[in-house]
Amino acid sequence: MKKYPQLGNSLESILKITGEDYFVDFGRRMIMDNGIEIFNFGKHKGRAVSEVLRAEPQYYDWMMKGDFALHTKKKLTEIFNRTMLKKG
Repeated sequence: MKKYPQLGNSLESILKITGEDYFVDFGRRMIMDNGIEIFNFGKHKGRAVSEVLRAEPQYYDWMMKGDFALHTKKKLTEIFNRTMLKKG
């Protein structure tokens, strides 16, 4: 901490510098933008994950069958369940 004072002295300040709170999953396939999960790769890069899953639910199946990290699939499933159970 003494060597790098610009990091601050809290976990929050370090995460802000490293950007780790910006990524939803360890594979960095999804990012947070103003509290919304956004795809960070592929044909849907820059689009809200929930928007893509509502419009194209088969994309969830494609990712679950694909060669993605387990943590990415776990986070995608959390978003999928939250999106599909949401009314309206």
